[in-house]
Amino acid sequence: MKYDELDFFEFFESEPSYLFEKEAGICRYSYEKDNLKIMAFLSCYEDYMSIDISYKKSTVYSGEITNIEEIKKFDTDILKVVTDKNWIFLKKWPCIGVSFEERLE
Repeated sequence: MKYDELDFFEFFESEPSYLFEKEAGICRYSYEKDNLKIMAFLSCYEDYMSIDISYKKSTVYSGEITNIEEIKKFDTDILKVVTDKNWIFLKKWPCIGVSFEERLE
């Protein structure tokens, strides 16, 4: 899985917190705006990401993304997750959200 930590830092506007030791490669990023919060748990060695979106601490969306090939900044407020079958867009403007599109390439 290819990704740039700077893209995550710019999107989530914060440093990651690591679950276990940093060398385990499992980290959590989060961003909150207007009572909406998006959290991403990234396992860089297993090509896996878990996404949770909540509103006022109630879960709105929870999902897992597997077979990740690449994660890159698509726009200032969008991260694009490329898997073997889909493009997944994590958005923080105008509202926090996630959208899925069938991969065309």
